[in-house]
Amino acid sequence: MTFKQISFYLLSLVACLVFSGSSAFAGETSPAKQVSPQPLTLIVMDPLAAPLSCPCVKGYAQRDYEKLGEYLQNELGCKVEVKFSESLAKVLPENANKQAFLIIGKDSVVRADASAAKLPVNPVARLSDLKGATTQTGLIVVPSNDPAQTAKDLQGYRIFFGPSECDEKHLAAMAILKKAQVTIPEKLEISAACSDGACKILEFDKNVRAAAVISSYAKPLLQGCGTIKKGDLRVVAETKPVPFITAFVSGNLKAVEQQEINNALLNVVTQPELCTSLESLLGFVPLENPGDTSQPATAAGKKKIVEPGGKQSTSVWPGWLGPQRNGSVPQLPASLPAKVIRIWNYTLAFPGLGGIAATQDRVIFGDRGLDNQTDLFRCLSASDGKVQWIVEYPAAGELDYGTSPRATPLIYGDLVFLLGAFGDLHCVEIATGKIFWKKNLYQEYGLIEKPTWGTCSSPLIVENRLIVNPGAKEASLVALDPQTGKTLWQTPGNAAAYGSLIAGKFGGRLQIVGHDSVSLGGWDLKTGQRLWTVIPKYSGDFNVPTPLNLNGKLLVTTENNGTRLYDFDQNGIINPQPLAINEDLSPDMSTPIQIGDRVYCVWNDIYCLNWKNGLKTSWNAADKAFSDYAALITDSKRILVIGKGGQLVLVDGAAKPFQVVSRLDLFPSPGNENIFSHCALVGNRLYLRGESELICVDLTGQK
Repeated sequence: MTFKQISFYLLSLVACLVFSGSSAFAGETSPAKQVSPQPLTLIVMDPLAAPLSCPCVKGYAQRDYEKLGEYLQNELGCKVEVKFSESLAKVLPENANKQAFLIIGKDSVVRADASAAKLPVNPVARLSDLKGATTQTGLIVVPSNDPAQTAKDLQGYRIFFGPSECDEKHLAAMAILKKAQVTIPEKLEISAACSDGACKILEFDKNVRAAAVISSYAKPLLQGCGTIKKGDLRVVAETKPVPFITAFVSGNLKAVEQQEINNALLNVVTQPELCTSLESLLGFVPLENPGDTSQPATAAGKKKIVEPGGKQSTSVWPGWLGPQRNGSVPQLPASLPAKVIRIWNYTLAFPGLGGIAATQDRVIFGDRGLDNQTDLFRCLSASDGKVQWIVEYPAAGELDYGTSPRATPLIYGDLVFLLGAFGDLHCVEIATGKIFWKKNLYQEYGLIEKPTWGTCSSPLIVENRLIVNPGAKEASLVALDPQTGKTLWQTPGNAAAYGSLIAGKFGGRLQIVGHDSVSLGGWDLKTGQRLWTVIPKYSGDFNVPTPLNLNGKLLVTTENNGTRLYDFDQNGIINPQPLAINEDLSPDMSTPIQIGDRVYCVWNDIYCLNWKNGLKTSWNAADKAFSDYAALITDSKRILVIGKGGQLVLVDGAAKPFQVVSRLDLFPSPGNENIFSHCALVGNRLYLRGESELICVDLTGQK
């Protein structure tokens, strides 16, 4: 091999570093057929379900759960009967504890009804709304001409609360009134429906001071149905967010059965039409999901942040591989525009490998100072590309292929985590760039050996733990408190690999899974204890591609050992002998994505493997835009490939064999641009880093 060939090979390897992200809770299609053959009853108590609401607001409160039932029946391989009810007691049979139920409804209502019926239930996922939120609030309202302006002004008012099982209209509302020092009477006035309370306070004589608590989701329905006129009511206080629509499984189901149902729900995000039918942006999301942003917390004891799936979340591409950290998005365009439409571009100081994180109004990425002695993270306005803030700090050193940050920033509610190539980790307020805490991983935990290409692994958050891999002898992996940076646990082990870790349930056990420099492993999330180790048959892998969770099975692909599929026992311990091996697909950089029973990846050609059929190669195809790396994004129908030189290729995900829908060159000199950075996709806007500029492109062809 010539020096030129060696250089090109190494350069190619480095390109994959930017594709090493975290695929926690990947949305996977279940291989089904493992769930109990007994029929599953889907009980829907969602007040926004079509049979439980009215079609008074276009596109709202008409959730079609019959389609969810059809989807689950196909995924799980058992009969699914759908029942609608506002009360669990009305639809539960006498022998309920011997039957299988999936119950979807208001979190607090389902819990209360299940407790009254003595039916054990376990929450498994939450349904996101059209904005990605999984919470609701209570609204304390008064007539528009009432003098009250805040909760403190409600002293002495007649206040109509909701039933005790409706947290947003009861406990959360009482909490906000107590904080405002409003006296709450011993005997509460209760209105079962939001419309009852709203109408009552409008019917009173003007001398009667009264307020009502309604649910935030109900406000547009009250106006849309004509129950109240727009402008009749005014909100004087809003409660803290509480969980809204939650999916529960009956406790008599076995763990593996519950997991199959959970996996099927989490895979709804890969079904755009079903998401539309459910009036949902992200489908069902895990109760604690690293890719979303809902429950209040504090950063450095001061700054409020929001956890997964929350109302305040505007993050659509929070880090590596998007909303669910699996390359899945609700919708890709049906075709690419005839010509590139740039919204803006931003000139960069140096070429870089690091990926991009973005919200609806902010774009965050790593760069270097002009002297090449400092790391420089920029936050740009998504609308016009203007700088909002900069975090800059000394980071001198030399690395192969430049010294710009490799890891993709990670957005977590109101925070963003920035990790440089020399181990510098910063926790920053996303709105202002204010630094809450910082540390250098190498200095704090030590280092077994200096990585040739620096720190590349994108940080991962799961269950409010920030996971990083310093690769130190006594701290191979570390869990940090994301609000304070305090070490929660550290575990000994080997030097770090260049790929990122994932988190997911394997064998019913939530664990961290990924590579160190020499092996594949799983770690207990709560303690950091290493659970299992797999040494591959052939050594020398750079371990760059991200492992993929396929319905509790693990797909791993590397350059020397090919693509392998592993299974786990009921304790979450891997069977070291792969279920299947495919030696055709051996990428040293690209991370695969999944559509149903197929796995796609680019390694010179694009490959389609059937993971349910022994990882057999269904087909592979060459294309001028494909090299030995590419980033892939899917909406379960199409695949968007960011190919060589910045050429976008939209591929039909169902066609057999390979079929291009359309393609688009993003840069003036097609094929000459070296693209090593992963993109971010927010709605129809694609953010991509070239060698000398970061561009914002509208994929619909609109300016």
